[in-house]
Amino acid sequence: MADTPDKKTAVVNTAKVAGIVALIPSLFSTLPQNVALIICATMVTCAAITASVPAPTSNRFLIALYQVVRVIGLGIKYALPYAATHLVKTAPAAPAAPLAGPDSVITIPQDTAK
Repeated sequence: MADTPDKKTAVVNTAKVAGIVALIPSLFSTLPQNVALIICATMVTCAAITASVPAPTSNRFLIALYQVVRVIGLGIKYALPYAATHLVKTAPAAPAAPLAGPDSVITIPQDTAK
């Protein structure tokens, strides 16, 4: 029986989760207990901030600070593409052509009913 794409995706995702579940505790076991606690508390706090506070849109410093907090809170998958699209300076858009001008023809219907 051939594997379906959904089944292959489930197997890959299961392997990823198993790898993360095995890796994180082994990394924290090499650190002193107080340091591991501080790192975990910082990550959970940053994740809570990004989950409850909407992303700023007007101040570049606040946007950059929010992205740092988002990355620390393990929102890397969402933070890096957001930062790449929103923090890059772009050229101003070209002005659109006017809809009406001296060469345009505008027809205004007359009201015949009185």
